[in-house]
Amino acid sequence: MGLPAPVRVAYVIGELEKGGAEFQLHQLLAGLDRTRFLPRVLVLAAGGHWTGPIRDLGITVEELPRRGGADVRRLLRLRRALGDFAPHVLHTIRWSGNTYGRLASIGLRIPVVMAAERVRDETRPWQRIVTDRLLDPLTDGYLVNSASIADGLVARERVARAKIRVVHNGIDLGPMPPFVPERTAARAAAGFVAGRRLVAQVGRLVAQKDFPTFLRAAALVAQAVPDVDFLVVGDGALRPALEAEVRTLGLEDRVRFTGLRHDVPALLAGVDVLTLTSTFEGMPNAVLEAMATGAVTVATDVGGCAELIVPGETGFLVPP
Repeated sequence: MGLPAPVRVAYVIGELEKGGAEFQLHQLLAGLDRTRFLPRVLVLAAGGHWTGPIRDLGITVEELPRRGGADVRRLLRLRRALGDFAPHVLHTIRWSGNTYGRLASIGLRIPVVMAAERVRDETRPWQRIVTDRLLDPLTDGYLVNSASIADGLVARERVARAKIRVVHNGIDLGPMPPFVPERTAARAAAGFVAGRRLVAQVGRLVAQKDFPTFLRAAALVAQAVPDVDFLVVGDGALRPALEAEVRTLGLEDRVRFTGLRHDVPALLAGVDVLTLTSTFEGMPNAVLEAMATGAVTVATDVGGCAELIVPGETGFLVPP
């Protein structure tokens, strides 16, 4: 029996900060057929970069921030919000959204419960693996953005492969800069020296992205190639340590920290090489944007990178 129209879809996510999963949620909501679907976003934190843009789409965003340490009441608030909205589909996203969302759905008789996994993290603690296994019977299906994540769910969480659907990340090419092999004009427009080549790494400054490896590689390249500079695009808790590493490596004149940028595609249009040194990934949006704007990608062979890059043809893969 089909679901009635409009189908009410509740999205539960841990936060709406500037990250890949959050960006993809906004892209999904922006393209959703509103004559067929009525979406609502329930976020387990207050504020966040994407909260405003999602509300600008005319979609309700209900914030359920934690109050203190172990806040059981947040689970009850989420359960109440789901009960009031009575969704036909519950779509949970990433660890906290998947866990809180599926727990809160118990007994609410929601017809379809989908859990979205966005990264393949081989270092995931055993407690989380056990939790996911316990919540699997509550889950009608899993939505993942790479075959690598699907393989991880089968091997680690023992999810039946038939319950998993792979839908790769996509980006809207409409607002993207044109694919132009010549990079100098875009470099100058972004405020960089047109005649000096650029290598960039984009992402949150967290351990997963392994920026120290990027900086050590930059030091090797800087010794051999005098007309190349390096960009660290993003922000995070590790920025002071990375800035100290730049000083230790003697790269103060070659490495620039841009901080958080909201014009990454325009920036990548002037970049010659995008690197990704992550230790684990899902389907990295930065690689998609780099390929769309004409930057060559050198990425670690983790997550879905091998599903994006044909080595030697559309980029290069290296061991993490």
